[in-house]
Amino acid sequence: MSLSADHDLTARLDALGAAVDAGELAEAAQRMADYDAALRRYIETTAPDTPLDVLRELLGMQNTLLLRMGEHRRVVGDALRQANRQDNASRAYATVEVAP
Repeated sequence: MSLSADHDLTARLDALGAAVDAGELAEAAQRMADYDAALRRYIETTAPDTPLDVLRELLGMQNTLLLRMGEHRRVVGDALRQANRQDNASRAYATVEVAP
């Protein structure tokens, strides 16, 4: 892989990770599409001589990013479930009749 292609793909993954970490989901989606297109172009232009070690390195970076994305999704899901429980408890409390 040329140094510029390696740097470009790595930079795209880093930018995607930054968008995910910042909670910028629309930007993350765009960066994912950009990365996917760039990776496909790279593979198409280097095949059948695409270096496997480079692809393994990129795959490792992608997997690390997927773990971070999963953790982010878990945290957001936990917060939403907690908010839902609080909302349900609040509504249940509001409907309880108070004895005089």
